[in-house]
Amino acid sequence: MKWNSLFDKSEWLFRQILNREEKVPHEDSRLKDIAQKLSDSQYLHKKIEEQERFDYLKAYHKNIVPPKKAIISSYLKVACILLLVIGSGTLLYIWQKQHTPQYYNETYFADIHPGKQQALLITHDGRKVKLNRDSGQIIRQNETIIQIDTTGLHYNPSSQVPSGIIYNTLVVPRGGEFFLTLSDGTKVWLNSDSRLEYPVNFVDSVREVTISGEAYFEVNHTNTPFIVKTNKGNIRVLGTEFNVNNYPESRESVTTLINGKIAYCLPDGQQLILTPSQQIIIKTKGQTEIKTVDTQYATSWKNGMFLFQEMRLEDIMYQLERWYDIHVFYTHERAKNLHFSGDLSRFKNIGTFIEMFEKSSDVKIEVQGKNLIIGM
Repeated sequence: MKWNSLFDKSEWLFRQILNREEKVPHEDSRLKDIAQKLSDSQYLHKKIEEQERFDYLKAYHKNIVPPKKAIISSYLKVACILLLVIGSGTLLYIWQKQHTPQYYNETYFADIHPGKQQALLITHDGRKVKLNRDSGQIIRQNETIIQIDTTGLHYNPSSQVPSGIIYNTLVVPRGGEFFLTLSDGTKVWLNSDSRLEYPVNFVDSVREVTISGEAYFEVNHTNTPFIVKTNKGNIRVLGTEFNVNNYPESRESVTTLINGKIAYCLPDGQQLILTPSQQIIIKTKGQTEIKTVDTQYATSWKNGMFLFQEMRLEDIMYQLERWYDIHVFYTHERAKNLHFSGDLSRFKNIGTFIEMFEKSSDVKIEVQGKNLIIGM
């Protein structure tokens, strides 16, 4: 429906009311003024814009007064058509705002794309191999066969005893994710901007890896302990599933246990035992907190989703920065502490997130290339 046709119809309707009201001289003359104003397109458009900024419920409770019985019928006629036209016009106006190019025009976000399967393998001798979904090659290293295919990176140990222990490093950049199977069968999902250092083949009595960033581990059960080292402490397991979120710039290091049992070893030697659905949070100054949580919020990224529950906008944006490889700036500090809940696919256009934030709060987000400027 176009605005011009809407206005033409409303003008005709109001002229009919005006003509009719002229035949009833005892009724309030203000009805004629209302009808006359509503025949002016500029006046209507102005009122529609004012309506969008107006708190009707608050005004109603503040200003409601009993109407005069004699003019209820006539006021009701004008009010109904007023609501019809203003409501229709507002729906059109809101629909147009909701479907603006900044949300739906792909060229507006030409520089911003969801993450994809990509990583950089750094071998013990410094060789660098770029990995992506189309990589298809086999590498032999320290008696271990390394297979790279569409699902990820897989280490297949040979029957021969390795000559010694050597370490590789898998680096997942911003805007990436990657899957890895270690030589002992342990499965690791790495999130954006993460780094895992691990042995090509486990030969000692302890299996050790080092993580920076975020990873989901599905540890293969053996009699040999598996240790995940972080800068906040070590996680010791035998066979279990858990998520580690340990980004250097984050205020907290968070480990969430899905199945099994883990012991979190703090730098001072203290060991904290976690059972399924428990989460341990290590603060910047060393404070610790253990609580029971809904684990899907910690692991949703592995399943291709962003899942938020009353999360601060700044913390949400940290995740979006890493996944979409963007930079976020704030013109209002208050915006950082707004809280949002929701679930969205990680492979959506970032305009979907911007639309959600703007429609459910007072934030305004401007896109400049790969930069997002957030204000109020």
